[in-house]
Amino acid sequence: MSVQPDDRTGADHARLVEAMNPGVVAVNAAGRITAWNPRARQLLGYTRQEALGTPLGRFLHPAAEGDLPPGQDRRILRALRTGVPDHADGDPFIHRDGRPVTLSWSSAPIYVDDRAVAAEEPGTGTVAGAVIVLQDAAERHRIERERHDRMAQVRRANSRLELVAEITTVLSSTLDEGEVLRRLVRLIVPALGDWAEVDLLIPDGRIERAAATHRELSPADIAALEGPLPPLPRTPRGPLARVLHGGATLVVGGDAARPYADEPLTAAQDELFQIMDARSAIITPLAARGETYGALTLGYSRLGHSHGPDDRLVVEDIARRTGLLLANARVFAAQRDTAEAMQRSLLAPLPQPDDLQLQARYVPAARIGWVGGDWYDAFPLADGATGLVIGDIVGHDLHAASRMAQVRNMLRALAWAPDASPSAVLERLDAVMDAVSDAELATAVFARVQKTPGGHWRLHWCNAGHPPPLLITQDGGTTFLDERGMLLGNPDLTGRRPNGTCELPPRSTLLLYTDGLIETRGTDLGDSLTGLRRHSSRLARLPLPGMCDQLLDRMEPDGDDDVAVLALRVPG
Repeated sequence: MSVQPDDRTGADHARLVEAMNPGVVAVNAAGRITAWNPRARQLLGYTRQEALGTPLGRFLHPAAEGDLPPGQDRRILRALRTGVPDHADGDPFIHRDGRPVTLSWSSAPIYVDDRAVAAEEPGTGTVAGAVIVLQDAAERHRIERERHDRMAQVRRANSRLELVAEITTVLSSTLDEGEVLRRLVRLIVPALGDWAEVDLLIPDGRIERAAATHRELSPADIAALEGPLPPLPRTPRGPLARVLHGGATLVVGGDAARPYADEPLTAAQDELFQIMDARSAIITPLAARGETYGALTLGYSRLGHSHGPDDRLVVEDIARRTGLLLANARVFAAQRDTAEAMQRSLLAPLPQPDDLQLQARYVPAARIGWVGGDWYDAFPLADGATGLVIGDIVGHDLHAASRMAQVRNMLRALAWAPDASPSAVLERLDAVMDAVSDAELATAVFARVQKTPGGHWRLHWCNAGHPPPLLITQDGGTTFLDERGMLLGNPDLTGRRPNGTCELPPRSTLLLYTDGLIETRGTDLGDSLTGLRRHSSRLARLPLPGMCDQLLDRMEPDGDDDVAVLALRVPG
């Protein structure tokens, strides 16, 4: 018996439907199932025998349409009535065993006449049935969720890396401990928590809450939280005490400190937790080179928020970087303190010869490690005159301070020669510096002040590349003594260093100063010198100590360099 071509085609279609990976269901014009492949059985649980000839709505309808009133179309069958394909992504259906399954579906009508026209203009042909293709949306949604979660993790990781990089950059811009810690808490809140605070171990053994912040508290409320804390107990039991005692990072609840409230330091931490409304917190040491400098506490005030393993790694990384900055800050602070102490010890007490008044001020550079080269000096000379010196050695460190001492002592010795002019003294100093000192370059003003036989005061001076002295009369007149020659210490530079001479009027003031007083970043030097004249004029009648103090306040040196000031007031 031969097989007709249409029979073979139908058999091929049936085998194709059976082999398809998606679930395939066909219905006739009455909505009864005429095809149900194995994948449809896997998805919904009904066998082919159970499904064939059964109304589609009995086995296959979204769960939301389970109680649809009689006579109302189910959406999945609308293609039978309208002839228009339809689809949905992720509808919930009911499996035979009663559990929900999430399926994506698409339905297409089957036409019996003028198929070309129907294909071009859906809904214009005669519909004999429909084919419905089913796919498991749950697996696809799971994959999409995993991909979304992975992308979110990557974004969070990148965000955290950017935060760590920003924190490192910002914190590295200063070695001031207080500023480091204030910047730290402002950067990590709210990125890593609702609030943060830093407890610092002070070198003398005290503990201080150095910085704090909260996303909702006012600056005034925060300021009230900062300050001294109880001492570290010998046998720490509370979480903060354990971390400060060299312990590892702790992730705790908001009531973690309460059981140890008899420990004063822990009681202070518990009080903070209550003010911050802490629900969870992470406490990590600020440590470097085997030493703990403090602890960073970071927490959430909102329910359901806490620090996971990834958060802990980020917070610990930030804490390590901050600990290293604190270690460096303390090393440089020790160097600065040593340099400043050395510098001040080399600045000799001022004499008060005859009726002359002398005042001096020294302000070290604000930047750690930049103390060293500026000095002033005043001393009696062999012929009864008074020698005045202001100078600046190139460099800002302990070496600069030691070189300053060498040059200062040489200048004193050379100036003792009777009747030596200021220029001759500086010329000899320049010749000796290269032989007996490792100082490279220096600027200086050396001046002699002496009373004339007629009772007047006369100034002789020589300027080696230094800012010009300023003469201020009692009525506020100001004059820069501009004669200036080559600086000291470079044999390749040649040129004269002229002597200058002028009378010092009664009650006038001679002001010698270093460049730290007038050189401010972003300000024109000419403007600064004009400002010095203006302020000095207005302060001319003040007693000399007040004049020096007020002048420093008004000039507002930026702290990038030392400032030395030597002022002489002539009697009336």
